[in-house]
Amino acid sequence: SILVPNVFSPNNDGINDVFTIKSSFIKSVHGQIFNRWGNLLFEWTHPKGYWDGRTSSGELVPAGSYFYVIKYTTLKNEEFELKGTITLIR
Repeated sequence: SILVPNVFSPNNDGINDVFTIKSSFIKSVHGQIFNRWGNLLFEWTHPKGYWDGRTSSGELVPAGSYFYVIKYTTLKNEEFELKGTITLIR
């Protein structure tokens, strides 16, 4: 199974500070975060990668809803794509 949260709060309290997927069977991943206008804000390519509420250039993004596209490959070489929204609370 795979766990994808729908909200996170990057406020450095140690609880839900990053958006990341959780699974023990992922071999590779390509995650992307977009704003409501479809602009790519951030991406990662490591199975333990995450988004901390900043753009790729390090700017904080405001609280709100964002879109993700996550493509991943399992240990059995099965390929999947997840799309959805994530709410960032500051």
